[in-house]
Amino acid sequence: MSEIITASNIDLVIQKNNEIADEVSAQALKLQTNTSIMRVASMPQLALLILQGFGLVQMPIEDKYWSGAIYVKEGKLIPVINTALPRANQYFTAWHEIYHLLFDRVSFDHIIENDNMMEERKAEYFAACMLLREVDRYFTELPAMDIISKVLYCMSAFQAPYKAVLIALYEVAVRSDNEKLKSQIKEIIDLKIDDIPERFRALGLDDSLVTPSYVVNTSYLHEQIKKSEEANPELKYHGDNEAFLENIMKEIQLITRGTR
Repeated sequence: MSEIITASNIDLVIQKNNEIADEVSAQALKLQTNTSIMRVASMPQLALLILQGFGLVQMPIEDKYWSGAIYVKEGKLIPVINTALPRANQYFTAWHEIYHLLFDRVSFDHIIENDNMMEERKAEYFAACMLLREVDRYFTELPAMDIISKVLYCMSAFQAPYKAVLIALYEVAVRSDNEKLKSQIKEIIDLKIDDIPERFRALGLDDSLVTPSYVVNTSYLHEQIKKSEEANPELKYHGDNEAFLENIMKEIQLITRGTR
């Protein structure tokens, strides 16, 4: 689970990002320069398409601290996204989980706890690399307005969550010694803003990004089971596969209840 980032620990987070920046940026670049992958214009939709290839499960889970995970069952790695969270959070989580699936060689062994925590930071940084390239330039070029409104415009343009935008901007502020921006970000990073959809509408922005989708989707796994059954109708394990999927859904719900 990723750490909760606040004004008190954001400088430490940026230090960690500096340690992993070269490695993770290179991994992100592998995808960004792969023309066979980057055919989809929308980065959020691309993330979901990639995860579908791994058997993505989407389901609403009423736990605001549980955004998603890679579910490990009998040697299978199945990505799960919580659709009860705003779509922006879902998109960021999708790229986070893609890092674990493609590049993480530590977390699924559960050998060294400190390494697992660093992999979580790498996954967060990877998601930021995929969604928030040049967000600082966009932020700077916005007309004069209060900083929260500027952040909301960035969220809309880059399809990313509030804190992810702030962390990306803070990182640039550290590199450029912009003490004013650093101070402004620390003043607002811990705010509990409960009316973001209303603020989006007031700015003329599409508020669907900051509202849940409540999608329930296991279609890819069901399709694979169906294809296997059509290809080999004489085999007897297809019912077992259906039962396996149903058990996954039940176990995910039990696990997430235990995290509250």
